[in-house]
Amino acid sequence: LAQLFPVPATIHFRPDQVTCEPSNVPLQVQKTRLGKRAATLAIGEFAVHETVLRCPRCSAVYHSAELRGIIPPGANFGYDIIVYVGRMLFLQCRGYQEIREALRERNIILSASEIAVLAKRFVLYLGMLHRSLQKDIQSAMRLRGGYILHLDGTCEGASPHLISVLDGMSEIVLENRKLPSENAEDLEPFLQGIRDQYGEPVAVVSDMGKGIALAI
Repeated sequence: LAQLFPVPATIHFRPDQVTCEPSNVPLQVQKTRLGKRAATLAIGEFAVHETVLRCPRCSAVYHSAELRGIIPPGANFGYDIIVYVGRMLFLQCRGYQEIREALRERNIILSASEIAVLAKRFVLYLGMLHRSLQKDIQSAMRLRGGYILHLDGTCEGASPHLISVLDGMSEIVLENRKLPSENAEDLEPFLQGIRDQYGEPVAVVSDMGKGIALAI
């Protein structure tokens, strides 16, 4: 369904906890948030009514885990919309207007500026997720006998160089970073960080420009 409700509904959220775990005392209502505009692909647009609880003894504040699971704190659009925008923009190469129209068909109304913000959130959350899985990536590469570091950079005119490195065997991107240049003094700290995170590579593949060769 494009939208679960024919008109935007008000959905109530409150914490699952009724007692503060550290203090073991009943929680009290700190405040209610009513009327915040929100939207997800699964529901469409709706109004949020959130009850926030507080411990009277230790002052710990409890929010709805359910609400935090579908919409980032302080945001109006769900994680599923953020992923939708990111995939459309970066994987399907759709423009903002195309994304707006595609979302409009699902009864999600966004401006071009809101789509731009969601695209940045997508990149930010993807980077945070990637970093949270570094140990799992290390373990997977170790089971394969190590990794082959593929290194390359690109730029437009006088803009910073976007340096990308990936494991040639698993094709997992290990890091992307904007650097002032491909000179050795700029690349060395970046490569040292890769080595610190993932260990020594079995081999390095690059175009072997002078700065890259010296840095390696």
